[in-house]
Amino acid sequence: MATFTIILGTAGRETVSRTIASITPQLQPGDELFILRDDSGDAGDTPRNQTMNRAAGTHLLFMDDDDEYTSDALATIRRFADENPGRIGIFRMKHPTGPMHWRDPQLRHANVSTQLFCVPNVPGKLAEWKHVGRRHGDFRFISFTSAYMGQEPIFVDAVTVLARPVHNPLKLGWMKVRYRARLGTRVRRLRGA
Repeated sequence: MATFTIILGTAGRETVSRTIASITPQLQPGDELFILRDDSGDAGDTPRNQTMNRAAGTHLLFMDDDDEYTSDALATIRRFADENPGRIGIFRMKHPTGPMHWRDPQLRHANVSTQLFCVPNVPGKLAEWKHVGRRHGDFRFISFTSAYMGQEPIFVDAVTVLARPVHNPLKLGWMKVRYRARLGTRVRRLRGA
């Protein structure tokens, strides 16, 4: 059975207790959770890089301190890992405004996110987390790791993460308004092009 090393970098947000509470009831024997204080300002790249070489789990998972796993996330991810030995899995994430990552099953910038990865723990075949220009560390990490492992990741149509779940209805309403405004701007740009 697959075991997980979950790496959670935190800047000390209040939401980290909810994140931890979404993880700990789902842990199985052999799993481990690393929680690292991160003041680097590099979106969690530093704690991930510092911890991967200490991981004992057969697979690496990564979490942000303002997101939560669904109640069956680790069971779903573990089933994938057991059924697809040595393969990278990329799961789905639900945003409070409705859309989900990934939009289509392709490895490309802005279509993947850190919390969605299930990566076999194969020393020497893991990339470094690093922001380069506009490219986020998550895209760089998963692209290079896929290349090092010589395989494309499997996109799994299962939601395992709730992105920044908001329990304040006023704030959630404002987030929806902002999302719709950004979407409208993108549509207008496309029509004008």
